[in-house]
Amino acid sequence: MLFKALCPKSPLGLCRRFMGMSNTFQPAMDATTALARERESRVLSIQSHVVHGYAGNKCSVLPLQLHGFDVDFINSVQFSNHAGYSTVLGQKLDDVDLAKLYEGLSTNRINNYTHILTGYCGNVKFLEKITDIVKDLKSKNPDVFYVCDPVLGDNGRYYTPKELLPVYRDVLIPLADVVCPNAFELGELTGLEVTTEAACLQGIDSLHAKGVKTVVVTSGVEGTQTHLRCYASRAEEGELDRYRVTFPRLHGQFVGTGDVFAALLLVNLEDSMGDLEKSLRRVLSSMQALIKRTSEHAKQQVEKNPNAMCELRLIQSRLDLLCPIDCPQIMIEKL
Repeated sequence: MLFKALCPKSPLGLCRRFMGMSNTFQPAMDATTALARERESRVLSIQSHVVHGYAGNKCSVLPLQLHGFDVDFINSVQFSNHAGYSTVLGQKLDDVDLAKLYEGLSTNRINNYTHILTGYCGNVKFLEKITDIVKDLKSKNPDVFYVCDPVLGDNGRYYTPKELLPVYRDVLIPLADVVCPNAFELGELTGLEVTTEAACLQGIDSLHAKGVKTVVVTSGVEGTQTHLRCYASRAEEGELDRYRVTFPRLHGQFVGTGDVFAALLLVNLEDSMGDLEKSLRRVLSSMQALIKRTSEHAKQQVEKNPNAMCELRLIQSRLDLLCPIDCPQIMIEKL
């Protein structure tokens, strides 16, 4: 997925909240401490994979591992590169292949997970098999934490089969603890035209009604030439916390940023014990640094070769993924 969250050059400093809110951002631990941290967490990540560049699991596994999560990953597809290139070749896993892989895990009793993360899936039968796996893992461990990125499309168009929609809407999303669609996907999932804040919040409420505790709408609602917005909401035990998040935009789109976002959201929700506001600030601070570095590198590439395809500078941004420095231009307002 694409996630256009870009931050221009700005002085770094302590984070502050806007709109009269207090300064509570805690400085990140140093890298040595963060890397030495041990945790007993294992993620099953089912997403796409590319040999060259970054998309799907190629984006998600590294941030999770940096933060100390063991990751078992299943690649829904294995392509030479992402679809931004003129040619894409490779293989697709089908539902039978997925069932065999999971049978091996189950037979050996090594299907023990604390978290599940799912992203791109281009086949209905495959997605239905994912729902079977999620149900089985939830039956084994009701506390397994599931983050679902319902990849359908963006900017008013599908880039996956439309037949995936009812599976996501009616079966998979009600199993999720966290759902992170963009505005287009939220609209498709709820039958609303999500172009305004009011419609976005109405769509979020529809997903809460299905049992989803946390919803983050990553992009596509009431952006401007200079800023983007995302919306987030957590509903639990009769309490509702929701936020409007505004952050700077630099023009440019890079494949795989939504996959990084979902992985970092999983990490930070666990580390903050579900504190949605703190999680969003840390995730977006990492994302701004990542995309800013990628954007600057892309400009240099284009100047040398106009046909160059710029991949995420994920490896070069590993410190920002692990120990983000706050971007003070991120504005979080509680609604």
